[in-house]
Amino acid sequence: MIRQMKSGEEDKIKELIAKLSYEDQTFWRKQAKSIQDYLAESSRLPISEEIKGKNTVFVAEENDTIVGFCWCTIVDRGVDKQGEIAEFYVEKEHRGKGIGKDLVTAAKQLFIDEHVEVAFVWTHHGNETAIKLFRDAGFKEVTQLVMAFIPANNNKT
Repeated sequence: MIRQMKSGEEDKIKELIAKLSYEDQTFWRKQAKSIQDYLAESSRLPISEEIKGKNTVFVAEENDTIVGFCWCTIVDRGVDKQGEIAEFYVEKEHRGKGIGKDLVTAAKQLFIDEHVEVAFVWTHHGNETAIKLFRDAGFKEVTQLVMAFIPANNNKT
């Protein structure tokens, strides 16, 4: 079942974000951090209604257990309205069951309902499962060059 996150479920989402970050690092560097490091970092994330902007977290639930999530953001820049699937994760043992497709479908409906003009999702080259999922859902590769700035001292306290 796909539904919106309820108050009190933030810790489970933080745990899944830590798992996502732990798995994700293999696409862009050698596995340098442990899952414990990511759990500590994710525990400080401010997941609540107090986050500025439109944030919607969909969860996938099986047998009263959250097994995946899709965090969507919407920004109205005044000249256009943009959406993003900011974070997306399904527990390993629940993959291949259509849960990811259902989460993406919920995100797309949100973007349609909110009159978003364009919606983005980011993934890594080599993450063929995610690439296929998003392509099958109608997302297309663009020819933009994406560049990132990562400050040397980005430790948050």
